[in-house]
Amino acid sequence: MLQKTYSIYSDDLNDVQLFIEYGKRHIACWCKKTGDNVLRAFEFFQYSNLSSMNFEELIDNAKLRSRLLTMPVAGTSFFWNTDEVLCIPKEKNDTAFLQQNFNLLKGCLPASTIFAEQATPCTIAWRLENDKQDIAKKCFAYATFTHPFVALLNSLEYTDKNIIYLFFYPRYFTICLFKQNKLHYLNLAEYITPEDVLYFILNLCKQYEVEKNAAIQCGGFINNTSKLYETLYQYLEGFQLLHIDETSFAGDEFKEYPAHYFTPYINYAV
Repeated sequence: MLQKTYSIYSDDLNDVQLFIEYGKRHIACWCKKTGDNVLRAFEFFQYSNLSSMNFEELIDNAKLRSRLLTMPVAGTSFFWNTDEVLCIPKEKNDTAFLQQNFNLLKGCLPASTIFAEQATPCTIAWRLENDKQDIAKKCFAYATFTHPFVALLNSLEYTDKNIIYLFFYPRYFTICLFKQNKLHYLNLAEYITPEDVLYFILNLCKQYEVEKNAAIQCGGFINNTSKLYETLYQYLEGFQLLHIDETSFAGDEFKEYPAHYFTPYINYAV
């Protein structure tokens, strides 16, 4: 079952760029104008990862409920937010190396293709079933396709100080660790309880020898009155929500929601 949970629109949606993110339990759609970084519309759909609908049926159902997916746009960027992804050194991006590492770390995936694109600190490689890519190309004929890690890494700020970024989706999150000005970890992780997230972060800090009071910048769908927020705030000294300036949003409807909900979407560097 596909459920639409957010529908936010500004008045001016002419000549906009459309962005679509397809994840394990969500589809996000948002719009910006070429040349600015102002979020002009946002839609968010959730579905169960045990949904009986296939990928094409999910897209068709989303279109029935979506304004953004059915209106004329100047261009479309499509993000495959899959956990079939690896971050590798820029020089290690030949096909045989990628295939070997995907099979070793993720297992075999028949009838699939590996894609790779360079981000600022590394190469992002992702593996996708061929039928999904074919359907997406048919549904969004002139779209460009990439993984959100590429756009995310090109937008994040980091220095010689250690910093962790968290971005929450329904029941999973992206976690990114920079240590001494270098990317050390980037992945998706699932969770059921707030303690799952806390233990994951603490284990990451222990594994990479990062101090527990390191800066932790958080965005996405986390409410500051939730048990998840309270748990992380209580036990992680450097934990804080990402700040977004109000000028990054077009229209008053966005003010009805916490601004950090819309990260990382507002920050994707495409």
